[in-house]
Amino acid sequence: MSISKSDTTGVCEIIAAAKTRNTTTTILKTRQLSPPRVMTGQERRWLNPNKGGFKLLERNMDILVSRFFYPHLAAVWNPYSWLLEKRFVLAETSLSPQDWPAEVNPLRVLLLSDIHCGIFLKPEALAKIIGLLMELKPDLVAISGDIVTGHSSEVTQFLDALAPLSGAPLGGWYCYGNHDYFGGDPEDIRKNLKSIGITTLKNDSLLLKHGKGSFILGGIDDYILGAPDWNKMLSRHGAPHILLAHNPDFFYEAEANRVPLTLSGHTHGGQIRLPHSRPILRQSRFCLDEGSFAFRSSLLVVSRGLGSVGLPWRWGADPEAVLIEIVPPSPSKTK
Repeated sequence: MSISKSDTTGVCEIIAAAKTRNTTTTILKTRQLSPPRVMTGQERRWLNPNKGGFKLLERNMDILVSRFFYPHLAAVWNPYSWLLEKRFVLAETSLSPQDWPAEVNPLRVLLLSDIHCGIFLKPEALAKIIGLLMELKPDLVAISGDIVTGHSSEVTQFLDALAPLSGAPLGGWYCYGNHDYFGGDPEDIRKNLKSIGITTLKNDSLLLKHGKGSFILGGIDDYILGAPDWNKMLSRHGAPHILLAHNPDFFYEAEANRVPLTLSGHTHGGQIRLPHSRPILRQSRFCLDEGSFAFRSSLLVVSRGLGSVGLPWRWGADPEAVLIEIVPPSPSKTK
C-alpha cells in the first residue's frame, strides 16, 4: 500500500475549475485528505448509532422535519443552497490499494455522497456544483447513497441537475443509503436514475475495462434499512476492487472479503462540529467519521457528503466531493 499525495490537511489552494457560460471564471476550493489513518479494528463507540432507540428517534425526526415542518419554514429561511455555494470543497487524494490490478491505467474517481435532494436543496445550486465537478473529467462517478432526504419522489425534480454525472467515460454508479428507504419505493429511485444513465448497484457487481486492464465495481445495499447480501454480490465476479457502501461500518466486512477499496458517506463528517474537535453526533460505530482509513490490506474513503439533514446547515464539516486518483502499487509495495 502506498500514498502518493502530500499529507497536508486543510484547504490548501483555490483553483480555477470551470468557466460559466458567460466565460467568467468559477472556482473550487480544494483540500488534500490526510494519509489513511491506520485502524486496529478495536475502535468502538459506546453507543451503536446503527440500531436501537437512537436510530429510530433520528429517523422519525428527519422525516418530521423534512416532510412536515420545514416546508412551512422554507419560504422565510432556506439557507442551505447559499451555504453550499459558499463552502463547498473538493477533497483530493491519491491511493494505491493492495491487490489493485497492475495493468489498469490510473483511474480518477469522483465520489459524491449524501446529496439529499429535497426541501433543503435547490436544483439550480446542485446543477452548478455538478457542472464544476464534471469539468474535472473523472473517469468514473460513484454516488454512495442517500440521494433523497425523506421520500423517494424527491429525486424527480433534480434529474436534470444529476444527469451530467452519467457522462464520465466509465459511467455513473449508485448504491442505496438509509434515507432512500425512509418513504416511497426505493425502486423508483433506481428507475429515475436509470432514465438519466446512472446505474444502481444493489448487491451486484460488474467488470469495467480501463486502459489495458479491467477492474470490478460492486455496490451493496444499505447497512441499516436495506438487505445487504455479500454472497449475492460476490457470486458474479468475486470480490470487487471498488465497493460502493453507503455506511462506512461495512469496512471490516469488506476487508474480510478482500475488497481493496471501499467508498462511503453517511456520516456527513458530523455536519455540526466545533473547531478541531470530533463530531457531536457520530454516525459510525467504528469511529470512521470522515477521510481515509486503512485496515490490513484494505482502504476506505468516507466523504462528508454534499447535502444536509435535520437542519439546513453545516458547521465545521463543510460539504464536499472527493476526487480519488487510483494508481497501481509499485512492485516493491506488493511484495
